[in-house]
Amino acid sequence: MKLSFISSNAIQNAMRQTFRQTQNQMMDASQEATTGVYADIGLALGGNTAQSVDLTREVTRIDAITGSNSIVTQRLSSSQQALTGMSSQAQTLLDQLVGLSGNQDSSSIQLAQQTSAAALQSLGSYANTMVNGEYLFSGINTDVKPFTDNSGPATTSILNALDTYMSTNGVASMSDLTSDQMTDFVTTVVEPMFSDDSQPAPDNWASWSSASSQNMSSRISNSEVVESSTNINEPGMRYFALASIVTSALMGPITDTSSPLAGQSLSADARAALSTKAISYTRQAIDGLTNQQAQLGLSESRVSKANDALSAQKDIIQNRVLDLQGVDKEEAATKVNSLQTQLETAYTIVSKIQQLSLVNYL
Repeated sequence: MKLSFISSNAIQNAMRQTFRQTQNQMMDASQEATTGVYADIGLALGGNTAQSVDLTREVTRIDAITGSNSIVTQRLSSSQQALTGMSSQAQTLLDQLVGLSGNQDSSSIQLAQQTSAAALQSLGSYANTMVNGEYLFSGINTDVKPFTDNSGPATTSILNALDTYMSTNGVASMSDLTSDQMTDFVTTVVEPMFSDDSQPAPDNWASWSSASSQNMSSRISNSEVVESSTNINEPGMRYFALASIVTSALMGPITDTSSPLAGQSLSADARAALSTKAISYTRQAIDGLTNQQAQLGLSESRVSKANDALSAQKDIIQNRVLDLQGVDKEEAATKVNSLQTQLETAYTIVSKIQQLSLVNYL
């Protein structure tokens, strides 16, 4: 009979290989028990790996759109708040002008001028609102401050234009202007400074606005793109500035000593006509601001619905990904315990082998 032997060194080397394999399996099983997905998706899924990758990429894309939509929502919400503030200031100016109608009291006239000046300052403050480093009312020129207070040069231009108008029509003093002439002057001379972009500088809206008339657009889903901003070139803000300027510049006595009309003031009829025009412009401003709010509100609604749809899509895709990649956490935990037991047994065996010695048998 032939005898064969196995060295203790060979056994130890075999056990080392077992240790490595068992430890690797334990790491994978521990990861699966913690995450709930396969440690090696490619190995586990085989031919379905491509489908898993595509679905995971789709979830990432949905997350990116949702993140972008949150920024769009913030921009729209902040714009709505600013427009609400503008509307409130315009309403305050309107109330003051309506209260002034037919009232020739100097203190009331002065209060109306002060209110118009304050309203214009508020318009500028709201128009230059920034969120996340972007101007809300600059259209696509988000890095450009949209509104410049041009009230000083505009007032000078209006007074010079009125002096020319009076000379052309043979009117010696502002107090001699009729209501029809005042209405004609404001309608044909002053209003185009704000509404007609073909007017030469500096008597045009470009002297007030650096904004683009093109609004920002944002993709909120695979198939939807919405306007996600507005700009100060819209009629509401133009008429707001116009109403404020005509009130502050012409309603009371001319205090600009450099003007040829210094010290003069309108007659009661002409002032009433001016007040009527200012009221009309203020109402148009409020209507325009309301229209801008409505447009932004429509975009807000579409973004909200798009987010709901994206959330539903994500849930469906994630469930499919979980079906492909998911593992039973309890089963994985049981496997970890089993492998740990095997590893401890192997360590015990190796320990006993290392204690073997011929000395013990001599």
